[in-house]
Amino acid sequence: MQLSKYKADEVIKATKGKIFSCTFIKKDGTIRKMIARIGVHKNLVGGKNGASEKNSLVTVFDMLNGGYRMINLETLITLKASGNSYQVL
Repeated sequence: MQLSKYKADEVIKATKGKIFSCTFIKKDGTIRKMIARIGVHKNLVGGKNGASEKNSLVTVFDMLNGGYRMINLETLITLKASGNSYQVL
């Protein structure tokens, strides 16, 4: 299935903390595959969240590396959530 970047954000939020996987292009140009989830509050230490309503960053918890990461929806390639695979346009 094909999906827009706007709908990809909605699919990620609809997981409500369940695990999903994605592939995206990192800031340095390399491709990264990640297994992640949203809504994790363990090990939070204050600070400022870089994601806001006007940019296309989503804060997730990387399940393999055990840390918080940002996914840029503008560079998202694939998304697999709730048993569905999506190609992001």
